[in-house]
Amino acid sequence: MSKFAIFVTVKIKEGKVDDFLSHAHVNATAAVRDEPNCHMFRVMRNQDDPNTIHFFEVYTEAASLDDHRETPHYKAYDSAVKDLIADKSIVKVDLLQ
Repeated sequence: MSKFAIFVTVKIKEGKVDDFLSHAHVNATAAVRDEPNCHMFRVMRNQDDPNTIHFFEVYTEAASLDDHRETPHYKAYDSAVKDLIADKSIVKVDLLQ
């Protein structure tokens, strides 16, 4: 059975990347530590555009992402970064391997 994953691309407003990353790292660490259905949460910076951040998140199933979005750490992250983000896209995938 495949796991559910998302690949998120976040374009950060100029001069706000460090602030964004401090919140993103807290959320990613808490997700893997506290959510049994979050198996991986990687935060990555685009080499060609340092204002673009990518997340790769792996969950047991799609409903686990919904559960993630209800956690206190996600809600704190979402509130803290909403004014730092210029654009965001999410690609949902099935992890085959």
